[in-house]
Parts: sequence; structure tokens; C-alpha cells
Amino acid sequence: MSGKAWTTLSEVPAQTVHWLWEGRVPFGKLTLIDGEPGSGKSALALDLAARVSRGLAMPMSSQPPCPPSDVVIFNDDDNLADTIRPRLEAAGADLTRVHAIDRVLKPEEVESLKPALIIIDPLSAYLCLTCDSPPRQAIKTLARLAKQTDAAVVVVQYLPKGGTSWAGEIYDAARSVLAISSIGHGRRRLGLAKSNLRPSTEVIPLVYFLDNSGGAARVTGWSDGL
Repeated sequence: MSGKAWTTLSEVPAQTVHWLWEGRVPFGKLTLIDGEPGSGKSALALDLAARVSRGLAMPMSSQPPCPPSDVVIFNDDDNLADTIRPRLEAAGADLTRVHAIDRVLKPEEVESLKPALIIIDPLSAYLCLTCDSPPRQAIKTLARLAKQTDAAVVVVQYLPKGGTSWAGEIYDAARSVLAISSIGHGRRRLGLAKSNLRPSTEVIPLVYFLDNSGGAARVTGWSDGL
């Protein structure tokens, strides 16, 4: 019998959590963006993608979390040419650093791109592509992908109350859950619904404006949501 069945904690080097977006989106772990249909979940995810591609600071932050870096997007709902590209352009993304995929990639394939951010939008489509394995196993694969690549993995999904069994599983697996709600006149409130890494009371809610005037939804006008 080879190997030990246990780990002695004195042998584990202590590490600190590194953040793509301080207190909200950690590197190397799963983050869930939840909100009702039409609340602007995808627009927010693409806004983060644009910032990563340009090496810009996250909303209401002063320091960029990383230099200009690559982003991997899996999106099975929206067309690349008439929806995703226009939204990224409206957000100011460097399109040479954004890569869209149409199948499940192995961790080593994703690692070759060295992304700082991986977006799965929506999660249910990813689960469909991995229907040969149970949803729980697919969610574990995503968590493993985050750990192996050290990228921030952001999954976008509306989780209705009393919905599918995997809804609770992704909520449990996510180390951070961002909840979007509409507060009228194009404004959206972004709150931290769950965090296993920092007390949610330390992270203030934010408000932003979802602008559809140019034909491509984009996020603008951030402010404190207290």
C-alpha cells in the first residue's frame, strides 16, 4: 500500500487568498454570479473580462489585480459575432486576449492559455456538455480546474428557489456568491450573498448602471450601495 491516507497539517505550507476582485472574486476558486433572467449577469461577467484583458482595476478598486491577461469564455447562449464581441468591445476589451470555447476543455488545454479569468455562462450548458457524468462530478471538475490553473473561475447561472438538485450543489461549491438584483431605472445592486473566505459584512454592496443604449449591454457608473 503506497501513500498516506491522511495529511498532517504541520506539513501544509500556509497560504493567503489572492483576489481578482478583492473580497468578491478569488483566484483559484469558484465564484457564482446569481440573479434573475435579464438582471445583467452576463454583462457583468464580460465587464470583468474586459478589465482583465486590459490589466485594469476592478470596480471601485484602485490597483489592478494582474497585468493584462488572457480570458477564457464558455458561452452557449449568446452568439459570438452579434452579442459577445459587441459587448466586449463596448466594455473596452482587448479582443486578442479573449478566447471563446465551444466544448469542454481539459485542464491542461486551458492552462496552455494561462488565463487569469475563466467564465462559464451559463453553468447549465456546461452541465449539458458533461452529461455523461453527474452534475456533482462536473461541478467538482470546475473546482479542480480553478485550482489547477489558479484562474478565477466565474460561473453565471440563475438559481431559482426549489430548482434543480445541482443548483444547491454549485451554491455549496462556490467559495463566493455574488447576487444581482434590479433596483429600477437600469440600476443593479451587487451584493455578496455568500463567502467562505471573508465575512460578507466586510464587503459592501455596490450599485451599477446597466446601459443598453448602444445596442450592446454594458456596465457603467459604479457606486457604493449602502
